[in-house]
Amino acid sequence: MRNLWTRALWGGVTGIAAMDIILGIGRSAGLVQLNLLGGLADLVSTGGVAYSTSGAILGFVIHLLAGVLWALLFAVIVRNLHSRHNLILGLINGLVVWLLWGLILPPLGITPQPWSLGTPNTIMTLIASLVYGLATGIATSEDLLAIT
Repeated sequence: MRNLWTRALWGGVTGIAAMDIILGIGRSAGLVQLNLLGGLADLVSTGGVAYSTSGAILGFVIHLLAGVLWALLFAVIVRNLHSRHNLILGLINGLVVWLLWGLILPPLGITPQPWSLGTPNTIMTLIASLVYGLATGIATSEDLLAIT
């Protein structure tokens, strides 16, 4: 079985990929009004590039790095709590991510608060964040991985 840090890293990667897929589907369906990947890319590129396909790729890479770092921080917490069953902690992690998204990213000009753009946007961004948290929780849960 891989160590906690490797599992957390992969939990962060799969969680961010799932989160961005959910947000992309939500944007395509008109339910998500914000562009997280474009906003992240806008931090290090021009607006014209940030909201292009190249910008989406750049934004995904930035989001992926942030998601992996956050997952490793989550692993530190899990380790210090001596927790082996982390599904609930993972969902709490996802909720914290969503709340921080709304508190930290708007002042930086990356995205508006996810709950400020209507109910569909609120629900889709919350679901995406909870899926990320669940992925980190599953990845760091010892008992779930022992079955596989």
